[in-house]
Amino acid sequence: MPVETRSSDIRPVRRRSRQGCLVCRQHRSKCDEKSPTCGSCNRLGRTCRWGLRASFHPSRVSQLSTSDSKTLREVELGRHHQNSLTFVDETEEIEHEYDGPGEASIQRQSSRGATIDSTPETEYNRPSVTEEGHTGISRAQNDHHTVPIGDSLIQSDLEEPISASRRTSSYQTLQYLHPHPPPIYTAGNNTSVVSFKKARHEYFRNILPEKVLYWPVNDHVKARLLSAYFQSASRWCEVTDSLKVFSTLSSHLIIESPAFSAAAAALASIIVMKGDEFSVLLADELYSFARTALRGFKSEHRDGGLLAATLLCMYSSASGKTREDHSTLLELAELLQDYGLQDAPRGVLSACFWVFARQDIWASYLSRRPTLIPVESWEIPRCRPDVPIQDSYSKLAIWITARIVNELSKQPADINLNTLQDLWAELQTWVVERPLSVRCVMELESLGDSCFPTILFSSPSAVCGNLYYHTGCILLLATEQILYPTSAMASPICHARRIVGISMTNNDPANLVNNIHPICVAARQLHAAVEKMAILKHLREIQDCTEWKTERHILELQEIWV
Repeated sequence: MPVETRSSDIRPVRRRSRQGCLVCRQHRSKCDEKSPTCGSCNRLGRTCRWGLRASFHPSRVSQLSTSDSKTLREVELGRHHQNSLTFVDETEEIEHEYDGPGEASIQRQSSRGATIDSTPETEYNRPSVTEEGHTGISRAQNDHHTVPIGDSLIQSDLEEPISASRRTSSYQTLQYLHPHPPPIYTAGNNTSVVSFKKARHEYFRNILPEKVLYWPVNDHVKARLLSAYFQSASRWCEVTDSLKVFSTLSSHLIIESPAFSAAAAALASIIVMKGDEFSVLLADELYSFARTALRGFKSEHRDGGLLAATLLCMYSSASGKTREDHSTLLELAELLQDYGLQDAPRGVLSACFWVFARQDIWASYLSRRPTLIPVESWEIPRCRPDVPIQDSYSKLAIWITARIVNELSKQPADINLNTLQDLWAELQTWVVERPLSVRCVMELESLGDSCFPTILFSSPSAVCGNLYYHTGCILLLATEQILYPTSAMASPICHARRIVGISMTNNDPANLVNNIHPICVAARQLHAAVEKMAILKHLREIQDCTEWKTERHILELQEIWV
């Protein structure tokens, strides 16, 4: 039998402790393991640290032998050759798919289980842009809405009624942009269409060709865009229109005028569709669709066409497209003059004119030219019982500023100093006689981190009118030809600080988009670094809030301040 050994003779093997905090283990002291600070560290005033401590010794580092290293290099070299990439040129195949359903596209679709008719597409069996597998006949059986628009869109052409391919040219353009539509297009087969009837040709009197223009989005997205227009985008045009002609008073025109509804959706897409490249492409596609609808509709629906042209002008300004902005301004100016500004007090025409006037003033100021519509033919704003008084006074300040811009657009030798002095007197009369609804509610000097005063107004009209007053004063004082007693209001810096303070205090999106140019005029008068940084930050905030492009103005100010 084995001999029993007494437990007292067996000594336990002493093992290294892995318990306790790192500090106690380092000092080889006993730790009570209280967290977050053990008793020993608390008593000695040390910082208690917990965790796993790992140490590496050179003797424990394993090294590969020469043969193993050679074998490993051969394995890695083989992997490199296996993973080498090659470029495959599929340009011809892709180009062929845009022209028609090629064999490659048919094979891919048939492999997915889709049954496709390989016969050539015509206007009767062409698939919809927003539908998958639905033909033009099935489109008419669904909830599409065809809106007849008249015959002024397309000029009469002898060859066009005969060719069936030209009748669907606008549709092919949209299909080219999105051969495989993303989910936003395929929410259903409920896409509105607009039907354009062409004029009868004298040699083909029995033929009445019709061109169908499909909305770039389905009705679900269209409803979302129009909702954004009524809630936000329309307010950009109503800063001097308390009656809300662009939204409340013209809501019925969304149904009656496809051009107006298309332009409203395009303008609202700036807010709704933001961020990626696809959103920019879709917004431009909506703009092109609205332009096409306007060309065929403005002669038949006067108010709808006028509103649509005004909204497209605002879209061009918001997107920062200078050439497009000038083109839409010219078209809107011609349209307003054709309708006659003597009828300006009428609701829609007056509202559209003052939106145009604000855009035209700044286009004229930047290009140093007179306004497209001479101020002599403007309807002079007067207080009328059917127009809120704050709107009338704001329009009066805009009218005075337009006359200042026109006078300064002349050659220096042709500028009339008496005219400048009279315009200065009109501005001072305006600020003295303005009613309470146009005066500020509160005005506080800059305090703390804010380098601009706090000036609060109660309405967008009051904000707009006072901004144009201060801007007009800066433009006149910058000429150094104004004779005025020494005072704070004779300093362009004083007016500049108030412009920025008004914009920062009344930061409603309806005001912000109309504050961009007055802010740029004011920024040229300010020289303190903290003021410059605050202005650049405010311009970036305007773009983040409204999606109006301000990068160009920021770059111009940075170049001036260098």
